[in-house]
Amino acid sequence: MQKEQRSKRRRMEVITGLIIILVGFSFVIAMLLNFDIGSPYSTLLDDLSYLSDHSLNQKISAWAWLTTSLITVISIPCYLVVFHRKLKFLHYINGLFMLGAAGGALMMGLVGLELNLILAQDLVDGIEQTNELMRIGILQHFKEEKFYTSIWGTCAALFAFGLSMTKFKIPKFPMVSTIFLMISGPALIFFNWYNPEHILKTAAMAGIMLGLMVFCVKLINKGM
Repeated sequence: MQKEQRSKRRRMEVITGLIIILVGFSFVIAMLLNFDIGSPYSTLLDDLSYLSDHSLNQKISAWAWLTTSLITVISIPCYLVVFHRKLKFLHYINGLFMLGAAGGALMMGLVGLELNLILAQDLVDGIEQTNELMRIGILQHFKEEKFYTSIWGTCAALFAFGLSMTKFKIPKFPMVSTIFLMISGPALIFFNWYNPEHILKTAAMAGIMLGLMVFCVKLINKGM
């Protein structure tokens, strides 16, 4: 009986590790496909013209974030099942952070699709034919999407930091993951809100990804 239970736990650990890796890759793909405008050297008309000319890229970006949201939601119950016997409260807190990240990605995708619909309807005759109020409304949608990007990044960073705390409850949790996640999580939160264009934000995201990958490989190969 014990052997059968252990076998079930190992299967769930493998599944969870694979799903979290999938979450990580979907995050990377969504970031690579993320559509951004707002150069300090461009005017409002320049930004909206670029947005109008690349509406397909903007739509693909929205669907990428919706996919990330879906995969993240699927990973939450798997994560909770794996750690519910070994942690008291931490895994529930981390689960809430994961849910927050999924919610942020969902809103990014929905706002992105709404923005794409506006582009298709209001800019059919070209950006020059729209009035100033309409242009500002379109740009406001894009700023709202960027706000949800910050929410998503913050929740993902809080999950990374919370996951690093697992080391203090489960000694088998990999030390390399603990170091990367503990440092990169707070760094991403800081740069996410105060300097989103800084190169260290990219470094923080890379650190989180590396920490997650090491954790997942450990979870798949040897378990917790």
